[in-house]
Amino acid sequence: MSMVRPILDHLTSEARQENGWWRDWQITRIAGGRNNLVYRASGPRGDLALKFTVRDERDRAGREHGALTALRQAGLSVAPEPILLDRTSYHQPVVVQSWLEGEVSATPPSTDDEWQKLVQHLASIHTVTPEKTRTPLPWATINANTAEEGMRRVQEQMAHIPRKAQPVSLAALLHRFEASRFPEWPSAPVALCRSDNNITNYIRRPGPWASVDWEYSGWGDPAFDVANLVTHVAYQDVVSSRRKWFIDRYCRLMEDESAAIRIQVYCDILLVWWAARLARYVYEIPAGQDQRLADWPAGWQTDIEAKYEHYLGLAEAAYA
Repeated sequence: MSMVRPILDHLTSEARQENGWWRDWQITRIAGGRNNLVYRASGPRGDLALKFTVRDERDRAGREHGALTALRQAGLSVAPEPILLDRTSYHQPVVVQSWLEGEVSATPPSTDDEWQKLVQHLASIHTVTPEKTRTPLPWATINANTAEEGMRRVQEQMAHIPRKAQPVSLAALLHRFEASRFPEWPSAPVALCRSDNNITNYIRRPGPWASVDWEYSGWGDPAFDVANLVTHVAYQDVVSSRRKWFIDRYCRLMEDESAAIRIQVYCDILLVWWAARLARYVYEIPAGQDQRLADWPAGWQTDIEAKYEHYLGLAEAAYA
């Protein structure tokens, strides 16, 4: 840990150098999420990932460090090794971890083998239960254990958009959604869930795949995590037959009798959640209410509005 502090001090000083050499370390700013600042530090003692996160009620750095620790305690090497967590010494909380080599792509898998590695990775994470770790973890930020809880996740998104600013089509969809009757099931199992299943978080490499960015993670229903992946906006162009293939493969790997029905219910709920979340972006960003550490790219509004229309159409079909 003594080798990490000077780098962190340098990166938070007024004279910080985001790209280039500093002492024996080559420092590179890594582009990616807008809720954090990530650097790669390469030196004689190996490669490190240094992640400064937004300071908010989610405890993003703490969640990430906890999940990485729990995975190691469960005997899984499918994520970086946790090295340091510091919530108080710097303006933003920071988590330091090992750097993982491999390929990162914004494109979903294209072959059966790649999809199989993705489903196996998610299934391996879901083998981590409270009994397999000494690390206390919070509940995942985006999860549910019942259809009713899933409905509340949608309502939480809608609550951020004043009623007068809610699109008429979305309000009509929400009315049909809230009038729907969903099946019930016995108590869902509890396991470690990623919550953020953006395809860019997965490290493609020989052997088992790995993943990074665990700042939304925590305990939850693993079926919700599967639904979160197959409905994620990063996979919106994946054909429905491949989504079914993924769910079928996952269910074969897990001893969970009600997994298939829970995944399907959560998928239908998350289609509405995504429509609401995207509408929330369109409302909040121009109003200056979406505070991030990195700016939105040019053309963000056109992109998000197109995605909103896509998810609105899928959700309207599900609740016709």
